[in-house]
Amino acid sequence: MLSIENVSSAPIFAMKLSFSALSVCACAPDPQTGVRPWSLALWLILPLWCLVWLWTNPPHAFDLAVERNFFADGGWPWHAMGSIEFWLHFMPKVASIVIFLCIAAGAFFALHCARAARARGDGEAAADYEAGLKRTLYALAAGLLCVTAVWWLKESTGVFCPWSVEAFGGKAPVKAPGLPFFAQPGRCWPSGAAGSGFCLLPAYFMLRDAKPRLAKLALLFAMASGLAAGIARCMTGAHFVSHVAASFLIDWTISALLYVLVFDRASISRKVIALLGPKILTASNLEARPGDLLPWGAVLFGTAAWWVLFFDAPMLAHLAGVGSASGVATASTLTLAAGAALAFIFISAALIELFALFPRRVCRGLLLVSNITGAAAFAALYLYGTTMTPDMVRNFIATDSREALGYLSGRSACVFLAALIPVLWLGLVGEIPNGRLKPGFGKAALKALGRTGKAVGLAALGVAVIGLNFQSFAGAMRQDKTLRYQIAPVNVFYSGLRTLAADASPELNRPRIIVDPAPKLEAKVTRPAVLVVVVGETARAQNWGLNGYARDTTPELKTLPVLNFPHVTACGTSTDVSLPCMMSRIGRSDYNRERILSEEQLPALLHRAGVNVLWVDNQSGCKGACAGVPTRQAADPKNCPDGECMDAALVDELKRELEVLPADRPTVLFLHMMGSHGPAYYRRSDDARKAFRPECTDADLDGCPRETVVNAYDNSIRYTDHVLAEMIRTLEGASNRIDAGLLYLSDHGESLGESGLFLHGAPWWMAPAEQTQVPAVFWMNDGWAKTFHISREKLRARASGEVTQESLWHTVLGLVNVKSTTYRPEYDLTR
Repeated sequence: MLSIENVSSAPIFAMKLSFSALSVCACAPDPQTGVRPWSLALWLILPLWCLVWLWTNPPHAFDLAVERNFFADGGWPWHAMGSIEFWLHFMPKVASIVIFLCIAAGAFFALHCARAARARGDGEAAADYEAGLKRTLYALAAGLLCVTAVWWLKESTGVFCPWSVEAFGGKAPVKAPGLPFFAQPGRCWPSGAAGSGFCLLPAYFMLRDAKPRLAKLALLFAMASGLAAGIARCMTGAHFVSHVAASFLIDWTISALLYVLVFDRASISRKVIALLGPKILTASNLEARPGDLLPWGAVLFGTAAWWVLFFDAPMLAHLAGVGSASGVATASTLTLAAGAALAFIFISAALIELFALFPRRVCRGLLLVSNITGAAAFAALYLYGTTMTPDMVRNFIATDSREALGYLSGRSACVFLAALIPVLWLGLVGEIPNGRLKPGFGKAALKALGRTGKAVGLAALGVAVIGLNFQSFAGAMRQDKTLRYQIAPVNVFYSGLRTLAADASPELNRPRIIVDPAPKLEAKVTRPAVLVVVVGETARAQNWGLNGYARDTTPELKTLPVLNFPHVTACGTSTDVSLPCMMSRIGRSDYNRERILSEEQLPALLHRAGVNVLWVDNQSGCKGACAGVPTRQAADPKNCPDGECMDAALVDELKRELEVLPADRPTVLFLHMMGSHGPAYYRRSDDARKAFRPECTDADLDGCPRETVVNAYDNSIRYTDHVLAEMIRTLEGASNRIDAGLLYLSDHGESLGESGLFLHGAPWWMAPAEQTQVPAVFWMNDGWAKTFHISREKLRARASGEVTQESLWHTVLGLVNVKSTTYRPEYDLTR
């Protein structure tokens, strides 16, 4: 177990170094203002950023996980303990009142002494007393503002306490803070109890310039008092942990801002300009002062801390117990998360230190790329639950610009920028050491060796901290393999390099291995015959009406004589994986991506056997499945607004092909649908099929009520139902002159918020059923059954069992009577 007692002195020493690097130097006060150096970024901008993030993105899951430790047997045992209420709720308030009364008494004393000094003509003493009076009045005013702000926000943000929410037997929802315009029910955000201690923060600012040691004691007392009162109220069910953090941020921001405005407002403009970097400061003819610019140590440890505490926050939350089955953050899990955070900060700092071996521009470039990729990985995981595994990076590479734009929304852009801008600023304006020295190879080599040694030392510290609790850490990583892909930005680089080095694109124009040298079409046709193979997109079995879904999402298909397959498992969780796999003779049972992409696919084999084959695409490409056969993109001005076609365009494509079918051989027409491609599900259905409202119209699915996400998705399924029914009715209407069949099979499923996951693309070994279970239906007319000797009874018998996409290859061969050495009758659903 990692604890303060068993952490070695070396990590503690490194922690002190890191915190000192981020703090402002303990320089003497400015002779003109009497104010010690301070940092605008650390004092005001960072706390304000944290407060805004906490306001707009409260950590509900973490709050609930911590609070479950104190809820037992339907109640709050700690609430019944009078000593907790007295010592940790009542006494911090008394202590704060006493301290502020003492400060007020000091103000009256300073006022009296200043007047007395003026009366006796002692101007210097009078000035000293007036300066003291100004600081005590500041502390009283700041303390009053802190108390007032916390009180008003509690009254007006409408957040309920743990003992009132549904998760703990109450009736109120867990809510994010609202806008503080008027009083609302709830009265729990921020924590007033914690504020009774944190309101003493002005005492630190009052003392920091004249009595720095006493100021530090005042800061420690304010922090201890606020945390004790806040945690005690968490234990009794009166507050969540985030409410306590909000109180601290509010009181700190008010205290620091008023301090700056009262005692050092003349330097604000200089510090604002200094935020843009030393060159801008110099160009403005301003002199840099201590606290204005950030040294390399601040860039190093600040960036490392941001990577870990922000980019890796979902991983740390999981280690803390938020993502566990019980959803309880215990002392051991919190310790594990804290130890992992400390270790990864050291390891990240070691990596960044190696960046400094390069010239300044290269170092800044590496930081820039790392920060952008880390922010993107965080946004994907935070908004959609998407982990940047090699499979997901492959999906990202395969996504075209039109699909990529569908993921953009106001909130997704805000989350990305909020994650990026603070650390981007560190990398762009902070001091970067020069990795290339002019004095010669010897000194440059020594400096590079020293920097490498520092990086190795930091990495060793990180490994040592992990080693203190290695068993728990390794167990967590083995239990959930996705955690290793949540360490940003390293996860993106690792997955990207692995994908680029070892994985080819399915769209790559490469020679394909011939899997059967002489496939043979054995069917004898006397009139046109067409089998329509419809490749669905993102339809999941759970929301398919024919499978027993509570909503009627397939109202038109249920009126037609279709055969439904309720238990179908996809080969992958993304089009890039599933489509080549389902069109290959190699399925999931013997999955090998390199073999799949190197062999010819089903359309090509049918084409070589003498079948007339055409692939019509209404997606971002066939992922190599249509290589070697005639292909075209769906195009229909009526159904293609803004260049993106509704799937009704495929109905017109089918009608067009029915007029030109050859009579001497069967045709297999592959139609690749847009289907329910997300996150813009609402765009996948027309107004006539929008039976469920309201719909989520935002790419940020997590920002929409879940029922609106499901509504939009179910409407897209109803549209797919309509398109398939139109195709079948079209074929049915032509049955007097053609033999026809239609097979529909979706490529993969979709997550709609279950377990915090959205969209698809999860690694196969951890993918939920929502992403792997897909719908499938089959229809044929009597002419097809007779010409190709297909038994409806055998199909019906196979339909009720377990089916995989591996059956597609062999079933299509059976449906068109193509003889091939690749054929396996056990996978043919017609046998």
